[in-house]
Amino acid sequence: MFHPPALHFLGLSEFETSFEKAKFIVIPIPYDSTASYRPGSRNGPQSILLASQNLELFDLESQSEPYQIGIYTLAQVEPTRGSVLETLTSITNITQKILELKKIPVLLGGEHTITIGSTNTFSEDVIVVSLDAHSDLRDNYLGDQYCHASVMRRIIDQGKLVLEVGVRSMSKEEFDLIQQNHLPVYTTETLRQQGIQQIIQELKEQVAGRKVYLSIDMDVFDPSEAPGVSTPEPGGLDYFNTVELIQNICQSTHIVGCDLVEVTPIPGNNITEFLAAKILYKTLGYIH
Repeated sequence: MFHPPALHFLGLSEFETSFEKAKFIVIPIPYDSTASYRPGSRNGPQSILLASQNLELFDLESQSEPYQIGIYTLAQVEPTRGSVLETLTSITNITQKILELKKIPVLLGGEHTITIGSTNTFSEDVIVVSLDAHSDLRDNYLGDQYCHASVMRRIIDQGKLVLEVGVRSMSKEEFDLIQQNHLPVYTTETLRQQGIQQIIQELKEQVAGRKVYLSIDMDVFDPSEAPGVSTPEPGGLDYFNTVELIQNICQSTHIVGCDLVEVTPIPGNNITEFLAAKILYKTLGYIH
């Protein structure tokens, strides 16, 4: 049913992990057909997998080796050329199969559009927590309703609550939608004014005990820490604040799925993919 990849996350061998025993199933999806600024996130999954092979398996913070919970990587999902809807259907189907086997799907993008396909698998009671520089709430962008700029709008259309953190860029249309519908969007300005601890406390209250799908867009980081993204925005989060946010979300909820998206490799500069690999490994370690 599932095929092994050329690269495993963390470089894990069959002796260290197996599909049958794994808790997490990593699914690379090299899709970036709707990129509006810098294309290349199709190369993100492979660059992250390659970088991850140079991480230490021992996590100093937890003084443990999180990989022992079981992390298995599948071969990449090939996008359907010219059809975003067929690509999203393929993502939904493989995510559903992973869930039926009582495992947690971990998608590696590719552009943020892939999240529409994976979240479509889950019931309406699942909260989608998105760490992102952009609100992605446009009804369409350049006439396209299924693109990186409309991801969260389509997920809201699925009937799910979307909670966004780290936003610092949006259109007037999106601003009006947030204000009129009182959508829970925490901008970086809000974080700056209220402080990270206050925001973490509010987030924990909103998601405590709930089922959560976590989506990490790497442009949530400040470009000084993650320059290799499709649409960089000044004024982003730093590593320690982001780790603290993710840790509190994971430890306050039941994570049913997650993804990490929008790494667009820069030739000769591997900072972003190493950061992405580290963040993903720590995230999986936080999920209980």
